[in-house]
Amino acid sequence: MALKFKNQLKGKRLTLRRTKPTLKMAESMFKVIDENRKHLEPWFPWPKLTQKVEDSMKYLFDKEEETEKGKKVEYGLFIKNEYIGNISLFDINEKKKSAEIGYWLSSFHTRKGYMTEAVKILEIEAFEKLKLNRIQIKCDEKNEASSGLAKKCGYKYEGKFRENAFSEHFNDFRNTLVFSKLKSEYKKK
Repeated sequence: MALKFKNQLKGKRLTLRRTKPTLKMAESMFKVIDENRKHLEPWFPWPKLTQKVEDSMKYLFDKEEETEKGKKVEYGLFIKNEYIGNISLFDINEKKKSAEIGYWLSSFHTRKGYMTEAVKILEIEAFEKLKLNRIQIKCDEKNEASSGLAKKCGYKYEGKFRENAFSEHFNDFRNTLVFSKLKSEYKKK
């Protein structure tokens, strides 16, 4: 039986809302991606593939198939009704009780603790409601903001995949860092 995901998760400052395939969501997502290309392109391949609202809409429909299978859930981060980025739980494996967290945030909202809050909100859902045992975060070795967030949120450094990805942006092979948190290390606040 596929996992069922909540449509909304609430924190102190943020609301996480499922990114459903609606025109409003596609327009909001495209606008923030378009305004943050220079901020996002070093770390993600998809801004280059997102050239119009229809590209965001296609992504939302494609992603929804994985959500229906219980393999992925993605939330938009909202301050009141302002969309500022995304966080997702993906590669969900019910048998192994594991998943990976991925995230991105508009440059205007970085360094304000929003993504730390979003990770903690999603951890409550993952560890308590979905009964996962392990969550991992992977990021480019040079993405100091992402690796710093993983450490700040209590994820343990597990190691490095050496030259496991090629970056068109940097035109070279990249190393990927792996961090994880186990349910036994998770503390509800």
